[in-house]
Amino acid sequence: MPLRRFVSAAETENQSLPGQVNHWYFKDGLGDAEHLVFVRACIQVGSGHPFHEHPEMDEIIYVLRGEMEQWIEKEKRILGPGDSLYIPRGVIHGCYNESAAECEFLAILTPAKITGPFSVDHSAEEPWRSLK
Repeated sequence: MPLRRFVSAAETENQSLPGQVNHWYFKDGLGDAEHLVFVRACIQVGSGHPFHEHPEMDEIIYVLRGEMEQWIEKEKRILGPGDSLYIPRGVIHGCYNESAAECEFLAILTPAKITGPFSVDHSAEEPWRSLK
């Protein structure tokens, strides 16, 4: 398989979820970045990525446009364009778009190769379900 280092927007692997579209540039099995996952996500108004964790991955989020209500454990902040955050592996977090426009952000996770699940949902558990 040839090296995949330049990736145009048209070459991304698109994933549609309720209220969210992910554009995967690099992840395990896609591209040459064995240690990084790179995705551009678009969250529709009223949607989000409910409380979850990445047991084996660290994550950085960078907001491109719009705003998001970002939770890291029980701390909440409103992030806008140019804002970023770091989420260590195993830390429960979630993001919600309560604004009037779509929110677009980049997420970089590491490492790309893991043995367990990519993420674990905690949104139905306390105290997370009572926070949102």
